[in-house]
Amino acid sequence: MQINLPDPPLADGFPVFGSSVDDHEFQGVLNHGLFKAMVPDPRRLEGTLAKYNTDLAPVADLRARVQRLITGAKRRNVEPYAKYIIRKTKTGEGFTPQIVLWSPRKLRVEVDSQTGLAWAIVPHDLKLVALDGDTQTTARNLAEGLAPGLLDKTKVKVAIIHGIPEDDAAQVFSDCNSEGVKVTTSMAIGLDNRDDATRLAKSIEKSVPALSGLVNRQKRQLSKSDKEVVTISALRTSVVCFNQGIGGVQNQTKSVEISEEDFIEQEFAAKAWYTAATDALNGALAAHEREYTFASAPAVWAAIGAIGRDVWQEVAGEDFHNQLTPAALEHAFHIAAQKHLGSVDWSRGNHWAAVGAKKSLTGAVTLGGPKESGSLVYKAIKDGVLQKPTTERVLA
Repeated sequence: MQINLPDPPLADGFPVFGSSVDDHEFQGVLNHGLFKAMVPDPRRLEGTLAKYNTDLAPVADLRARVQRLITGAKRRNVEPYAKYIIRKTKTGEGFTPQIVLWSPRKLRVEVDSQTGLAWAIVPHDLKLVALDGDTQTTARNLAEGLAPGLLDKTKVKVAIIHGIPEDDAAQVFSDCNSEGVKVTTSMAIGLDNRDDATRLAKSIEKSVPALSGLVNRQKRQLSKSDKEVVTISALRTSVVCFNQGIGGVQNQTKSVEISEEDFIEQEFAAKAWYTAATDALNGALAAHEREYTFASAPAVWAAIGAIGRDVWQEVAGEDFHNQLTPAALEHAFHIAAQKHLGSVDWSRGNHWAAVGAKKSLTGAVTLGGPKESGSLVYKAIKDGVLQKPTTERVLA
């Protein structure tokens, strides 16, 4: 197939190859060096640094009117994002979305009518502003400082919006940040296969009969009609507490790293504990029981994970160095699960008020999330506060 596309005038600017979406949008790919040449480090466009980069004053002024400052949560996200980019570059695993760039100046674009292949020329003196992907832009610059030369051969996906006025550019920023519904952090990390707690949670799901095929990956809360028995975020929170103790409820949305040696050992122990724990729930976890019990509540699962860690530490020693046969560990978990979980009254009753459960005007009893109620549920189960009446336990 013949391509009828003139050579780009290199003397006029940097060529970007890709596709022309319409008269004002161009989709392309830049190498890291070219991206840096076209898009200044956002940190140099703010505060005191902006004063010392007077050559960037025009683009700094434009950016200030269509983009937010690198502060707060956005600022805190830059370093983790930079490390993610470094890790992605080294391993080849991961994904970064395209960055939406803007120039009020119209670019020259040429398109081959047969193939759709096109190029756009970005003048050497023109600097572009990131309307969407400003954090990634900052992170790429930080990553280069943390790992010099590593990103030199990497590619950056871009959409260049050109030849539109400032008000329209501000609208693009607004649309990119308001039209979509952001996934919660707990949901996102619950699907992150590089996170060791998520890996452990998925391994448990596959190996524990009561959980196999019954972990919901799409919802934060299960409804009456769902066939699953627990959400991936609740199971992962439980795993974090199995790894860190009940204090893990404060770290449920943070990434967890476990050495490969410890992971193998912890994986076996976790499978044994969650098998024993789900057995001890004695049917209360079943989907058809959900509206009547708290057995699938995320706060309860945080407590289950923490209790499992306590039992494991008790039999394996403070540093988990005591050598136990698989049978001995499984037996210890079975005894402890029956003691702590098998005696709990899981029904949604007034006895859960001891752990902060609230009763609505309609009579429904609801339990708070892991951060709010996880520690209370953990202590109540350990202290036997939620146990069934003695006569009922004898009959059971």
